[in-house]
Amino acid sequence: MSYMNRIWYYVFRWYAVAIKLISQKGYDKWIVRAHKKAGVIFIGSPEYIDSHSHLDPSGGLTIMGGVVISTNVIILTHDWSFLRGLIAINKVNECISSFHALAYNSVSIGENSFIGAGAVILPGTKIGKSCIIGAGSVVKGNIPDYSIAVGNPCKIINDTRKFGEKILVRSKES
Repeated sequence: MSYMNRIWYYVFRWYAVAIKLISQKGYDKWIVRAHKKAGVIFIGSPEYIDSHSHLDPSGGLTIMGGVVISTNVIILTHDWSFLRGLIAINKVNECISSFHALAYNSVSIGENSFIGAGAVILPGTKIGKSCIIGAGSVVKGNIPDYSIAVGNPCKIINDTRKFGEKILVRSKES
């Protein structure tokens, strides 16, 4: 991210948080603008992104419409832990040409998905549409459409369509 984009990111983010006191809709508009300045790609409009979440677009981050990102979510698109392994075997110089491919890996979040509070989304993750990622989950890899995934490591435990049907039945019983 360029120096000027970084400045605009923080200006827009500050403004978003300040305007939230007056207007949720205004907050939503400005927090998206801030993340766009940082390099996040939005296809459609997210439903909500909490200001206490960290979105790292350095390796490519795409967020589809209707997505909800709860508080303290961390989305990472870079990981330099591989360097520790190369240093341990004294082979860092042999991988310099593939450094970028090893360090950066994109993340995408499908439309109408929900990321629970404190979840950590690791580089190379693809979350499908209409998914629920449970609070505190650590997610790596592909999460198919309509999955409910929880835990560390994250495991698929249900289908959002089945979950929706149960809610519908309960609401009719009330």
